[in-house]
Amino acid sequence: MLQRHLATVLLAGTITGSAAPSWADAPLWESWSQPYPQRGEFAPSRQGTLQPRLQLATYSAPAPLSNPIQQGLLDLAHSLEGKSQWERAAPLGNNIANKTLMETVKRLLTWQDSLEPAALERQFDLVSVSSKADSKAQFTGYYTPVLQGSRTRTAQFNIPVYRTPPSNLRRLSHNEIAHGALTGKGLEVAWVNNAYLLYIAQVQGAARIYFTDGSVSTLDYASDNGREFKAISTYLAAKGYKIGALSHNNINRWLLDHPAILPDALLSNPRYIFFNETQESPQTASGHGVIPGHTIAVDSRYIPHGSVLLAELPRLDALGKRQGGTEWRILFAQDHGRAIKGNGRFDLYTGVGGDAESAAYSVTGLHRVFMLVRKPG
Repeated sequence: MLQRHLATVLLAGTITGSAAPSWADAPLWESWSQPYPQRGEFAPSRQGTLQPRLQLATYSAPAPLSNPIQQGLLDLAHSLEGKSQWERAAPLGNNIANKTLMETVKRLLTWQDSLEPAALERQFDLVSVSSKADSKAQFTGYYTPVLQGSRTRTAQFNIPVYRTPPSNLRRLSHNEIAHGALTGKGLEVAWVNNAYLLYIAQVQGAARIYFTDGSVSTLDYASDNGREFKAISTYLAAKGYKIGALSHNNINRWLLDHPAILPDALLSNPRYIFFNETQESPQTASGHGVIPGHTIAVDSRYIPHGSVLLAELPRLDALGKRQGGTEWRILFAQDHGRAIKGNGRFDLYTGVGGDAESAAYSVTGLHRVFMLVRKPG
């Protein structure tokens, strides 16, 4: 990809020594990074429009990319390519034109220095991003849980996972779906053996599913029934159940020990999520795959999609636990979420499985964040 000026230097080969970015020496994030399918070639800008459009270069067949930072920058460039260069999409916050966002990405693609603030500020303005309540930004994390499943219903795997139904059935209540309103309509994508883990997949918007036939797929968000989301943890707390820490793992263990409570707990959440089965990584709102440790969901009214940010985040060990100290990480504004509202509110994608869940909890909190904007000239 990008056989002209944008890919003349690979970040993986140009950032060395003590200034190396965290992905180069921390196994945590990369251990979650499964090989990403190539996104395909960049398309040329759409023709025949009245407004000038961004156009990067001429492209040939994509080449394998091992550097997640470079992959993220290329994905941002792809999402910006073809947009009106003077469009500004974040009226409530850093309302920067697409042209400037693209120029920032292009400059980073040829960057040959440290990814520390002191080095970056020589060519980029570091625009501080903060929440209303604090001078720092508020982070949470999201991840891809793992499910065990079957392609046919069995005694063990008897909980259906549905694809999007016809339009006349899309607004069924969770209660109606749970009581068979979609049964026999050929909508089952898979059958799973744990209803609470399926709920977690619905909350996170995706799951990796290991089938009994040996195949592995991604269940990715397709649509929902349009009902309000309510967290099961809120229901259990309101009922006064003594669960302890309200982590997903702890709630799952507790509900397995109290199966009579599970149906009402699940139905306390009116929203129901429908899934697509795919072989790709979960897709962001920008149309590209998530990149563990780098993709963030933002409120795009404040932070436009296509932005590059720099955040000081906790350093984590291989299990997703804090190991002391912080590191500067390049982040890509690619996704959104219903709970991600306001300036300085970010949700960081942490990867797949239990260690990624631990990392999601570990990064939750207040952290320093800057938006990178190329300096003129």
